[in-house]
Amino acid sequence: MLSRTEVELAYRLILGREPESDAVIEGHRQNANSLGELREVFLNSAEFRSHSNSNGSEVASLPTRIDHGPPLAVDIDLAPAILQKVWERVEQCWQALGQTEPYWSVASCDQFKSRVFEAHEAEFYATGNVDVRRLLAWLARNHVDVNKLSSCTEYGCGVGRVTAWLSTHFTTVYGYDISPAHLKLAHEFLQNKGRPNVVLERLETISALSRLPRVDLIFTVIVLQHNPPPVIAYILRSLLRSLNPRGVAFFQVPTYALGYVFDSRQYLQSASSTTSFEMHLLPQSSIYEIVHDEGCIVREVQPDYYVGDPNWVSNTFLVQKR
Repeated sequence: MLSRTEVELAYRLILGREPESDAVIEGHRQNANSLGELREVFLNSAEFRSHSNSNGSEVASLPTRIDHGPPLAVDIDLAPAILQKVWERVEQCWQALGQTEPYWSVASCDQFKSRVFEAHEAEFYATGNVDVRRLLAWLARNHVDVNKLSSCTEYGCGVGRVTAWLSTHFTTVYGYDISPAHLKLAHEFLQNKGRPNVVLERLETISALSRLPRVDLIFTVIVLQHNPPPVIAYILRSLLRSLNPRGVAFFQVPTYALGYVFDSRQYLQSASSTTSFEMHLLPQSSIYEIVHDEGCIVREVQPDYYVGDPNWVSNTFLVQKR
């Protein structure tokens, strides 16, 4: 039987919304015998077809209110000292979440809250394979042989949900995170799974990103979006800089949101919360500039539904070093 999380992800990735009820989720779990069957149900639904063109082929189109949206006011280039202060605010939030809700903060479904997590642990870690299967599909259709990629960096490895699955495809996996509590749980989990080819490290300052090892593949999904734009830009630039020649980066980041503004001065002056994570973006034009500056080319970019908010646009990128 499919897991509850797999059905919820289908709603977010294909329909771009949350399920309407628990009963609907259970209905899909009972009726679909595989992820392939579930996908066909969603792709053939009237709701999905309403977003398709006249001949029925799938299209990725923006709602008119977003397609005609205004420019964004976003601070990206900050002085190093200011950038570090912004980084420290993110760090405070994720350190707190790591101590209170480490699993829910990684995959925000109620069954992954601390009070009930033990009963859903297997389901939680199984979701990591969904992300890795998606990565492998992107590599295959862009003619990138995963067997020729030896080393991998996962940025924002959290509690090791995806890391364990990555470690079955790469000789060495470097997992980085900002939260010591998350990393402690990741270390325990990976040790129990017998994954000696994983190296975990905490990033204590943003400048530590300049010391990343050279690798063949970069992976980061549902991570960059929790960092303010100047931090996303610095992280992305550092990650791409660490790629070996012909290496590839697979990453997801929101690129537009109606009404979004980021003013670094106001951000640092405003009250911060350590009980909930923030949502941010990096304009797509800035991403292309970074990709170009770091000697890379975009192999593929597609809209995704990791954010699940109709007023936001999120994209997944596959980038290759020249």
